[in-house]
Formats: sequence, C-alpha cells, structure tokens
Amino acid sequence: MTLFFNILFAWLAVILGILLSIIWLIKILQKKIQKGCDKELLIKINRSLRKNHINLGYLFLISSFIHGILSSYSIMSFNYGTISLIIGLLLCHTFVNKKNIGKTWIQRHRELTGLLIVITVLHIFEVGGFVGFDKVINGIKSDLKSKININDRNISSDYKDGVYEGTGYGYGPDLKVLVSIKGSVIDEISIVSHNEVGEKFYKPAFDYIPKKIIDKQTYEIDAVSGSTYSSKGIIEAVEDALSKAKK
Repeated sequence: MTLFFNILFAWLAVILGILLSIIWLIKILQKKIQKGCDKELLIKINRSLRKNHINLGYLFLISSFIHGILSSYSIMSFNYGTISLIIGLLLCHTFVNKKNIGKTWIQRHRELTGLLIVITVLHIFEVGGFVGFDKVINGIKSDLKSKININDRNISSDYKDGVYEGTGYGYGPDLKVLVSIKGSVIDEISIVSHNEVGEKFYKPAFDYIPKKIIDKQTYEIDAVSGSTYSSKGIIEAVEDALSKAKK
C-alpha cells in the first residue's frame, strides 16, 4: 500500500498548494468584476480560504512531508520535492511571524509562493509528470498480489528450460522482459521494451534488479531506492514470465 499512500499524499499536497496559492488571484478577479453573483461567489471563496489559510498550510506541510518519506527519494536528499517542502516551511514562518517581520511580510510571502509554484512544476517534470490513479489502482493490486504469492516467490526446480516473456507495470505500462531458464534456474533476464520515464529513475532498477534476481534466484527482493516503480515493474514482469515456465 506504500505506492497508494505515496501518490495519494502527492496529489493532496498539490491540491492544497493550489488552494493556498489562488487567494491572490481570486482577489485580483474580484477587482475586475464590478457586481453580480460571480463577484459574491469569489468573495465567499476568498473569505473561506483566508479563514482556513493557516490550517490548509499545516495540512500542506504534513502531506508534503509524508509524501517525501514514502517517495523513492530520501527526504534529506537534494531534489525539487525537498526544496518545495523547505519553501513551504518558510511560507509558514512568514505567515505565523508576520507581526515580527513587519509590513514586508506579505511581499516575501508572495515571492515565496511564486517560487513554490515554479519548484513544484519542476518537481512534477522531475518525476516524469503527474501520476494518475491508474498507478494507484495498480499499486494496490501489486501489493496485494505480493502478499498472496509471498510463499511462492522462491525459484523452484519445476520450471521448463527455455525463454519466456513477461509483462509488468512500472512507472508506465507494458514493461516487458525475457527470462531465460537453463537447468531449471534463471540464467538471464533482459528488458526488451518499456514505457518508463526519466533514465535517472529507471536505469538503477534496470541495472540492479535483473542481476539481483539471478544472484538470489528469487524475486523476493527489495526495490531500488529512487527507482521503486521500475523495480516493482521488473519484478512483476519476471514473475509473469516464470508463471509461463512452470511444468
């Protein structure tokens, strides 16, 4: 369920970030609209967001922190996600201590907000774009499947020699591998095609996971830090291939 909560808190942090950032935009729109229902609606939304601004800010920090812990990156590493969290802390500081900072607090707050938006966009590109709920569903299925098949993960001698193709779901769908069985053991694993995004994310898994499976003769191995999705995709593909190799 780690992937599920990782994606869930990532989306929650983005949504909260948007809600926190649009207050100034709504205020500008209010000034442009003279009268009418639209202006009244904007005023109500603005008041509600301002009233709950500090609570939304705390929720944003909590969501970002949890996402950071669950993500492939170490929360202490240098990446755009960690930078976003630091900016969020600075935003909280300027808002909570605005009386001590003085009149310049609002300008600093807006500058930090603009910087947060830019860094968040860069972070989204950094991880290969928005992760949809298809990956949430796939993550749940993958984790459940892992628990169900936990006792069948060791390579047995009941496999036919030959080359078998398997498909898994990493960061993207259709991650395909070829598994070569010789003498009823795994002899070779090659990745023939994939839809993974960002070489620096998937390459560590591509280099490590196949070798580790061959070395341990089991796919009950840990994912590579920073390459979790691709690791799980390779493991799932190998498992699929071996299901076809059973005698």
